[in-house]
Amino acid sequence: MLLASNHMFPTGPIEGVFDRIARAGAGGLDLFPPHIPYLTQGKFGPKNLELCRMAAEAAGLPIRGIIGSPAPGGKGFTAYQDADEKQGRADAVAFIRHNIELAKALGAVHLCTAEGRLPDGADEQAIWDRLVAALKESAEHLEAAGMVLGIELHPGLIASTPEKAPKLIDDVGSKSVRVCLDFCHANVITKGDPVGMIRALKGTMGSIHIADGIQVPGLHLPIGQGEIDVDACIRAVKDGGFDGLWVLCMYGCAFPELTLRTAVEFLKEKHPEILAK
Repeated sequence: MLLASNHMFPTGPIEGVFDRIARAGAGGLDLFPPHIPYLTQGKFGPKNLELCRMAAEAAGLPIRGIIGSPAPGGKGFTAYQDADEKQGRADAVAFIRHNIELAKALGAVHLCTAEGRLPDGADEQAIWDRLVAALKESAEHLEAAGMVLGIELHPGLIASTPEKAPKLIDDVGSKSVRVCLDFCHANVITKGDPVGMIRALKGTMGSIHIADGIQVPGLHLPIGQGEIDVDACIRAVKDGGFDGLWVLCMYGCAFPELTLRTAVEFLKEKHPEILAK
């Protein structure tokens, strides 16, 4: 199943957004909650989460994953880097627990976040140890909920290299903490060798972000409009025995429906099983 996100669509009546995504060919949703008005805000949230799930199912788009977002007044996962180590880890774990509850209400089984940049002047090993500790504690809650956290690798982040990402997964030691590998990001991280990075991450990936791109961080392009051999990337993922989620990433793309339709046509020809529901 190919998932798509509402991230690059304008906020507004969510039924209309879901309809556009469905008509463009997606099979399910990787939901970005902050772009849905009143979804997580105070007294509106609980009922609207239920209605959001119903609206997605009515459009034929089951919600399989969510993009992690803080609770109102809460902090993001990178709070583990805060000066107060104990409180910072508690805030980071609270972020994960908040998103587990969102995912449960929406019917999702996967959530995605990033690990953050190394703060200026910080000791790399000390921050690494904090990251591992926060993920280990989070893993207990993820395992209990039957959910998977994907650490999305971005250029310049702490564990986002072909060498460090597998070490992070090994250090955490939980099947509920995996890597989210994005073709566009991998292309920038490796300066043009995303296939090599995919092979290095074999056995660690829980979700894949399909995208074309160039040597510009975060610029996700329609397939065929960048420098990435998307077909070779997908084949490398399959060769590694991947059994996680396939997501079309459109962050930074001003033409999400064109991008989605282009991807669906490409996959129909090259990898039709990804589109199967």
